[in-house]
Amino acid sequence: MFKKFVYLLLFQFSINNIFSQGEIQKYQTFNFNESTFAIFLNSDGYGINYAYGRRLDGFKRSTFSIDFTIIKHPKEIRTSNPYFDTQKKFIFGKVNNFYSLKFSFGLHKTVFDKFDKDGIGIGYHFQAGPNLGILKPIYYQVLYPTSDPGIYILQTEQFNYSIHRANDIYGKASFFEGIKNTKFCPGGFARFTMDFDFGESDYFVNRLECGIQLDAFLKEIEIMATEDKSRFFFSIFIAYRFGKILKTRLNKQE
Repeated sequence: MFKKFVYLLLFQFSINNIFSQGEIQKYQTFNFNESTFAIFLNSDGYGINYAYGRRLDGFKRSTFSIDFTIIKHPKEIRTSNPYFDTQKKFIFGKVNNFYSLKFSFGLHKTVFDKFDKDGIGIGYHFQAGPNLGILKPIYYQVLYPTSDPGIYILQTEQFNYSIHRANDIYGKASFFEGIKNTKFCPGGFARFTMDFDFGESDYFVNRLECGIQLDAFLKEIEIMATEDKSRFFFSIFIAYRFGKILKTRLNKQE
């Protein structure tokens, strides 16, 4: 289904590109190296990216990129304790914040180049590389009754599914609580991206991107105590990329 969607999108943009080209420029642009940033939204989180692209020929670039992603579990629901007048929200059952740090090498190919400044360039991009999973434990402020009716004490603890219920939790503790217990899990990932270059400048990059990716880790990752662990995370994403073309040469056409 996603493959058909990509082909349909590619066909639609190519048709638009053909019929929307205005007056052809008198100068032909050759793009060289690129330095860009991106912000992206995944089906399981969000993050930022830096990429460096080195031109190989008129249609191809080799790339190196770094990503930092916050990965969410689809069953995460923010709630609060209804028996206390507090705005402290928490996600019941969540035991770890999960982050991903990716380093990738890839190949980008331009399928349709822009013929003028109002046109749209279309390309695709394959990437793969190592992936470091980061598991930061979450601590909660847990309520314990005292001998005095209606009086409770708060203790900072990790979530324990066998004893804790939603009404036992007052709120989430500080982010820095338990940071020394952060764990790391190595892995790898692969990504396929379609990109649409709509920038009007010969010196700056403006692109919309969409694609699919698969993250895999050596050990099972636990985000929610109430759900199964997993080593694999598949997602679709959309991104906005911006940056600078490091070198541009303009050749006058006859």
